[in-house]
Parts: sequence; C-alpha cells; structure tokens
Amino acid sequence: MPRIDQGLNWEQCSPDKGFDVPPLSPLPDNLTHASADGLEFQRDNEIAIFTGNVVVREGDQLVEAEHIRYDKTSDTLEAKEGIYFEQPGLRITGQKATMQLEEHSGEIEELEYRLLDKSARGSAKLAQLENSDRSHFQQVNYTTCRPGNSDWLIEAEELHVDKATGVGSAKDAKLTSKGVPLFYVPTITFPVDNRRKSGFLIPSAGYGDKTGLDVEIPYYFNIAPNMDATLTPRIMTDRGLMLGGEFRYLAEWHEGEIKAEILPGDQNVSPGIDENRGSFSYQAKGAPADHWSFDVDINHVSDDEYLNDLGKSLAVSSQKKLERRGDLKYNGDGWFARLRLHDYQIVGDDPKPYAKLPQLLIELDKPNQAAGLTYHLHAEYVYFDKSDAVHGSRLDLQPGISLPMRRPWGYLTPKLSARYTSYSLEDHTGPNDIPSRTLPTFSLDGGLFYERTTSWFGNATIQTLEPRLFYLYTPEEDQSSLPDFDTSEYDFSFASLFRENRFSGSDRVGDANQLTLALTSRQFSDESGEELFRASIGQIYYFRDREVQLSGPTQTDDSSALVAEVDTKLGQNWRARAAVQWNPHNDEEVEKSALSFHYNDENERIFNFAYRFSEDLIEQTDLSARWAVGSHTHLVGRWNYSLRDNTTMEVFGGLEYDSCCWNTRVVLRQHRTDADEEPDLGIFLQLELKGLTGFGEKIDEFLERGILGYQADN
Repeated sequence: MPRIDQGLNWEQCSPDKGFDVPPLSPLPDNLTHASADGLEFQRDNEIAIFTGNVVVREGDQLVEAEHIRYDKTSDTLEAKEGIYFEQPGLRITGQKATMQLEEHSGEIEELEYRLLDKSARGSAKLAQLENSDRSHFQQVNYTTCRPGNSDWLIEAEELHVDKATGVGSAKDAKLTSKGVPLFYVPTITFPVDNRRKSGFLIPSAGYGDKTGLDVEIPYYFNIAPNMDATLTPRIMTDRGLMLGGEFRYLAEWHEGEIKAEILPGDQNVSPGIDENRGSFSYQAKGAPADHWSFDVDINHVSDDEYLNDLGKSLAVSSQKKLERRGDLKYNGDGWFARLRLHDYQIVGDDPKPYAKLPQLLIELDKPNQAAGLTYHLHAEYVYFDKSDAVHGSRLDLQPGISLPMRRPWGYLTPKLSARYTSYSLEDHTGPNDIPSRTLPTFSLDGGLFYERTTSWFGNATIQTLEPRLFYLYTPEEDQSSLPDFDTSEYDFSFASLFRENRFSGSDRVGDANQLTLALTSRQFSDESGEELFRASIGQIYYFRDREVQLSGPTQTDDSSALVAEVDTKLGQNWRARAAVQWNPHNDEEVEKSALSFHYNDENERIFNFAYRFSEDLIEQTDLSARWAVGSHTHLVGRWNYSLRDNTTMEVFGGLEYDSCCWNTRVVLRQHRTDADEEPDLGIFLQLELKGLTGFGEKIDEFLERGILGYQADN
C-alpha cells in the first residue's frame, strides 16, 4: 500500500465521516527533529543536507524524502524524491517541494493528496501553499472514490482555496465519469467548509403526467449567519413557469421556515379552478424559557387540486387535510400543559372538522404519593368553531386516583376517577344551551406472570404465560343532548380491550359493566433476551347492554369480538405477523384480519407481503421488495392492490446503484389517491456524488416510507 494511504480504510465508504486515524502528536516547545542515513552540515551557511530515509518533524507536521536541504536561516526546506508531507487533515506526496515550515508555505510539484476529514483524494500538477489558509493549484482534480476508481472526478485548470473566507474558486472546471465529460463551467465558486455561500444549486428534473417535463433551477442566498433563502424557478412544459421560495432563520431561542409558490396562468388547469395558483407554509419551533416551548405549523393551498397537480413530493399528493396549528407548552414535574389553536384546510370533499380556538389542556400523573397512590388529572377547555353548525365551548375535568401494586409474579391496579363535562353552546336548537354530564369510572387491572425454561428449534428459551383481567364499570347516563365536536368510536383492536372509554374525545363516555379476559404467551432467547414468539388472545364480556352510542341502536351482544394476534421470528431473517377479529354475533364472523411476512438480511435484501381486510372498508394486498441483482445494484418496487375495488392503488418499480463514492436511483411510479380516479404516472431520478452534492427527488425518503425495513441512510 502506498505511504499516502497507510491506515486509511477506503472500504468504509463514508465520505462524510472522514477517516478515523489519529493525528500527529506535536513536538514540545516547537522543536524540530530530523533523522537520515547521511548528514552534511555547512556551519557557515547554517545549511543541513540530509540524504537517505530522511524524516523531519516540526510541530504537527511531518516531511519524508530521500533528499532534503534545510536552510535554518530562512527556515526553508527543499525536498526531492519520494516526498511525503503530512499535517492534521492532509497528506501529500510529490516529486519536488520547497517549503517554509513555520509559515506553512511552499510549492509542491506533481503531487497527490488525501483529505482525511472528507475521505477525499486527488492530484495536481502544482500546488502553491501561500499560508495555512490560502492555497493555489494547477491542473487539479478531486473525488471521494477510492484509489484506482474514477467513477466521478472534478477537474479544473486552476483552483484557489481560501480557508479564512471559506470560499474556493475554479476555472475551466468539468465533471467527468470514467474520463467522459458530463458537465462544464468556465468559472465557479464554492464553499470549502460548513460556511454557506450564495449561488446556484444543483438543478433537478423529472417527468409526470400532470406536469410534463419538470425542471427546477434553485438559487441560494446566504443572507446572514442565521438566515438564508432559496429562490427556485420551476419549468413545467404542460403548465408553465412557477416561482418557489424558501426562507429560513435561526434566532437565539427559536427557528422557523417559510415556503411559498406561485404559478400565474396555469396552462392546464381543471374547469372551475382559477388559473393563478399558489401555496404557502410556515413552520417554527422554539424554547423561550426553561420548561416552555412552542410549535407552529401553518399551511395553505389555493385550490383542492393543487397538491395533486403540482405537489413536488412523491408523498404529498395524497394529503386530504392541511394543518394550521400553534402550540404553547409547559413541561412541569409530573405534569404538562398546552395551549393550542388548531384548524384545517380540507383538500377535497371530506367534511371539515371543528376548529379549536383555543384548546387548553393540562395532564398530571404523580406516582409514589402517600401510601403508594398515584394521582391523575385530565383537564381541558376548548372552544369549537364551525360555520353553519352548533358551536361553543366545552370544559372537561377528570381527576383520578390509583394504587399500583406490583410484584415479580404479577400486578394489580385499582383506579377510580370522576369525569365532569359541561358545555356553553351557540346556534343550538335543543332546549338546553349549557348541558353537562358527571360520571364516575372504576377499573381494576390485574395480571400474573408464569415462566418456564424450554427450547425453540433447539435453542434454549424462556416461555411465559401471562393471564390478564381488566374490569371496567361506568354507569349509564343519557348523553344524546350533548354535541359531537371531536369524538369518534375507537377502532377495535387488542389494545382497545383495556381502554377505560370506547370513545375518543370527551363528548361521549361509554357506559360499561364488563370484564376483559386476555392471555399472552411469549418466548425469549435465554442467551440474548430477544423475543422470538408472542401470541395474544382476548375478549370482553358485557354484563349489560351499551346504551350510549354516537349513532345507531343500543349494543346488546353479551361479548365483544374475539381478538387474536401472533408475532413470530421465522429463522434468522424472517418475521411473520397475523391478527384476526372474529365476531360470533356477526353473520360474516371475521370483521378484520391481517397477515404479513417480512424478510430483511445483513445484505439489506428486503421482501414484504401484507394482506389487510376490514369489513366494508378495505381489502388490500401489499407487496414490496428491495433485492440485489449485483454487488452494487438493487431492484426496488411495491404493488398495492385493492381487492375490494379490483384496481391497483399504487405500483412503482426502480433501480438503485450504490458505490462507495456515488449512488443513483430511478423510480417509475403510478398511483391513485382514490379508486375511482385516473392514475398519475411519473418518473423520478436521484443522483448523489458522495462528499460533493446531489440532485433530483428524495427517492430514498420515499422508499423508506413505501418499503418496510428500507433505511435511507444505507
């Protein structure tokens, strides 16, 4: 291995992290140390001539060569043959060098270099080191590819670097791949450290059925150390020219981001939509004082089809609600308070929910109080606003107390709470504008732990048996006169077997006199503690009818659906999950079911299959994968099919190539946001030159959402 690469692990493939090599230890008291096979010293001129295996150390710098002439009077060093130079973060080899060590200046001819902090390398015909900050190069190149690989290379006739200002400049620069020119600029400036610089960013391009050829050319403005902006013209052949902008700022105790887009005169606008279209968003968060924080998220689009037609993200087009929210929070010792203003812009035909203007929420949970008690408090005040509907305020108070009793072999937790809810209504047609409700709730939650040693496919394991009982009592009270501002019935699942209220929100408290019986069994590896298998089954037994409903008749069944779940590891890389909700009181019997298989190995090969069924709602299959077809190449894809509608909701396929110094991804995608809509077809490209830049869509983030187990940072 050449001297310049000794100790450098090019196989690590991490340009952003640099090489993990210890720096040279500086010599004490600014001493200069030299050794060689031979030495000639000219006392009158104070010149030393070293020959054969010469090594010179000064401070944190090292010079090696076969021949070195050192002039002590001028502190000048001339080296020839087999030159090797090292200082923190930099290694250089060359044929001839003249250097002034104390001033960190000099010239090196026919050199190669390694940037240790960036895992980068290159060569140059001549390097002129003006001082520790300023340097100049002729016929220079740069890459993060390992030695012997030139998948990409930046070449320039001249390169000037100024570390003091953080700016570099190049003349006659070009990007090449394996010697083939791809891109050329006569002159360019760029940042050489983390400091930002105004200028054009890498453009991106794509194609979609709704936009045609879609090209973006962003320009970056470095306004101040704590703020910047990006202006992005977006050219769409089927729609026209859009102008987008982004402004970011960072203050002492908060930060924010503003984004806006405008498309004047859309050339392909749908009937009934204004041809002048745009969007706006503002996000901010901060911590103005100890325990205090705030969070703001405001979004707006000009029309219902904006995201579907013009959304740049691979995921944003499916959004139905745009949030408009502001939170002010306080985190205390065992308690939490939040003041919220919350509204939505509905994109499409879905009904608009109530706005919360404002919502004040206080949550308290204080364990280990007197006699082992835990104190609970849920307190909420909300003003619900909605045009052409009943609106008004709601006060909801629920104090509670519990006594957790835990032992290694089991637990028992009795809990008692009382809930008071009152309203002050406007535009209400009923006889009472200030209805209220007060209800107590008692629950008793207990379980046991049994375990034994056993085996799992020949491996020693620990098997548990965990029976659990959950009793719940809430008296019945007629709540039909109360409004429904933000309440719905929870989706039934294994977790809902242990809820104290079958309704979300505060407008309904379900009457209950019921007992949940559940059983869970697990198997853990005796060696690693990893869970290898888990199976759970449970059911609620009702001792009276459930009178309180949001809509529909009283529920009279004497038991709930039976819910069962299984999660198991199948071999080294496979995992399977299954769940079923079986209702003996329903003619269809199976109300919900799900089955999935997941494969993920050390080579990042992924295979997923899932089936989901929910009565009268969905029946879908979902197939996704990432699979190697070469040492650096993977196929990626997903197929989401609706059996209920006999149509494909989303299908995409693509290719990704990943080497140590660059990667690229290309994806062809067809998707529907609704089964009755025409599909939208698009093709997307992403290219990253590691350690330099990247452009195109963020396909890696899209694949992370669409393929279970895919990790973008891999």
